[in-house]
Amino acid sequence: MRILFKSMQSAKAWFSGLVISASAVVLASGAEYTQNFDVPDGTTDLGDGTTIGSNNGVAQVLGNALLLTNTATGSTRSSFRIPPLADSSQGWSATFEVTLTDAAGGNPPADGFTLSYGAIPDLTTNGPEPTGHGAAEAGMGTGNEISFAIDTWRNGDANSPGVGILVNGGTIANGRVDGIIVPNDNSVSGTVTISWSPTSTDFLTTGLETNANFVGLPHGFVGDDSHSWVFSARTGGATEDLIIDNLTITTGSPDGDGDGLPTSWEDFYGLDSDDNGLNPNNNGVAGDPDQGADGDPDMDNLTNAQELALGTNPMEKDTDMDGLDDDVEDNTGVYNSASSTGTDPTDPDSDGDLLLDGVEDPNLPFVDADQPGTDPNNDDTDDDGLEDGIEIPIGRDPTVPDAPVPGSSYVQTFTNYPDGATNLGDGTTIGSSNGVAQVQGEALLLTSTATGSTRSSFRIPALPGSSQGWTATWDYTMTDAVGGPPPADGFTFSYGAIPELTLNGAEPEGHGAAEAGMGTGNEISAQVDTWENGSATNFPGVGILENGANLFDGRTDGIVIPNDGSVSGTMTVVWTPESMTFESTGLNTEAQFVELPHTFTGDDTYSWVFSARTGGATSDLIIDNLEIRIGTPSDEFRIVSIEKVVVPGVDPNPDTISVTVTWESRDDRTYGIYASPDMQGEAFDWEELDDSVNGAAGEETTSYTEAGIPIGTERRFYQIRDTTSP
Repeated sequence: MRILFKSMQSAKAWFSGLVISASAVVLASGAEYTQNFDVPDGTTDLGDGTTIGSNNGVAQVLGNALLLTNTATGSTRSSFRIPPLADSSQGWSATFEVTLTDAAGGNPPADGFTLSYGAIPDLTTNGPEPTGHGAAEAGMGTGNEISFAIDTWRNGDANSPGVGILVNGGTIANGRVDGIIVPNDNSVSGTVTISWSPTSTDFLTTGLETNANFVGLPHGFVGDDSHSWVFSARTGGATEDLIIDNLTITTGSPDGDGDGLPTSWEDFYGLDSDDNGLNPNNNGVAGDPDQGADGDPDMDNLTNAQELALGTNPMEKDTDMDGLDDDVEDNTGVYNSASSTGTDPTDPDSDGDLLLDGVEDPNLPFVDADQPGTDPNNDDTDDDGLEDGIEIPIGRDPTVPDAPVPGSSYVQTFTNYPDGATNLGDGTTIGSSNGVAQVQGEALLLTSTATGSTRSSFRIPALPGSSQGWTATWDYTMTDAVGGPPPADGFTFSYGAIPELTLNGAEPEGHGAAEAGMGTGNEISAQVDTWENGSATNFPGVGILENGANLFDGRTDGIVIPNDGSVSGTMTVVWTPESMTFESTGLNTEAQFVELPHTFTGDDTYSWVFSARTGGATSDLIIDNLEIRIGTPSDEFRIVSIEKVVVPGVDPNPDTISVTVTWESRDDRTYGIYASPDMQGEAFDWEELDDSVNGAAGEETTSYTEAGIPIGTERRFYQIRDTTSP
């Protein structure tokens, strides 16, 4: 349950391209431009009249493809301009491949790009914004162009990403679909097909999370043979890899054989070496009828014309490979039957619940992940607040509501949750100002070395009886990236009148004041302050804060994380109405505050929250194996050590080990010892090892040895209770 980070691959590793010579071919009617970027890395002049440029040198050929923006560089404006081709005013079509990648742990992907056609001036290779390289996902900004937009700004908020068609910066009627294009920390690759005529236009994509599927839309834009084309792209504080490859632009009639199927579309699904595919010069009237608009070469009961309208592959009966043939996925959003599923034939997971459409059937009972009994058009079939695909691996039935019930404890090990999860289904809230906070590697990532200006929080709702006292323990890892600024800013674990937090809230209300506490004016906090190593005035350190102010003797200054270093360990907080304890292991400067008096008054309605932030400096903050238990440990039987031991004659099996637990005790008391592999469930659910261990006579501690524990057991937790008879 420890998160592992891989170093970022170079951008070049993402690239691929077919090796086809660039050329400009004059046709009998129209012209063609083809470019596959089969030139050396770093090329910015293709020698074919085009212009590649950016304001900071990012745009260039790498790995036989065109890189326009990358995940390593913000504030980029890039463009790739293709000069006029003959007869473009009669119509034209364009096809190309695209890859968009968002770096793991960073900001959500942004901003996107357009391919525009219009009165595009010559662009400078290193021009300022916006005239130098256009307005990216907003079009070119010239006032005389039609643009096909793939807008990746911004996942998860009101300024939704999407795909669409713009004329002079305004979306045409029915020409926009909102939806995430690139999932956070992920990559998408696919194809883009555009067909423009003086009266209507098509815009189709494959492989994106949300695809363009616009066919025959009237546009009102007037073409001209002097018009050119341009890719315009940008990044800001958020970044992404944008890679273009295998570009073809063909002018003249968009339907050369007159069968109602655009030549560009037929080219894209064109003949392979075995003569399988569509022929743009065969309308199906003579010869093979499958070549025409009414043909069905993949035998999925959809004609080629229907496949064009749906955005599906006419040569593949299951375009999205989700286990359902294209003809049963009618994209209505309503599941009627196995032959009318309501799902999107171009999206293998229409509702985004991590289950393929083909395994979801709400008319079947829940069995397992292969037969979940869920609705493929509803990511939360039982409406209990947790996505179907997350419920199954954590042991829940996705067809039966399972709302969390407050108990005397909260335990979370983040096990079985997929990377990227922000909804644990247990009443907690994970959120951040920029999408960083999420489950990664079966642990909770709150801040990242890859992303500054982060406000993150993890809120745990109230537990009955907290006003009488509680104990919290968790594992942590904090890392400062090598070569960057000193680590900052840190975090607090607070208890108090903590309001519900927004998933993407502003500072400080949204996610608290981090190392300064929550900022509510009514909380007590354990503080880990990493701002700022080496400062003569603003020392880092650890402490206990009551409403933002340190308790008396409740602060120790000192470097918490060495520059370019990492620390891991455990933290324990014990709160009673009279005192608070905060102890740590593994920090460079440890928290060692024991039973400091305070004046904070608890309440059973109070909740807990981790509040974290980074600014210009950054650090990884990872939380794991969190336990909050109501009640406080008695000094009479506090565990002081847990050790693996070898007991001759007790463990004859080489596949087992023994563990000895020692606790503070009195010789006039009797104790019970209990064990759990994961701390899940209430205390009475733990395995009872022995409920009648007498305190060792004349000793201040008592020990108990559990034998026969299988080698390979990852974790084992123990609890001591006073079982003395009244």
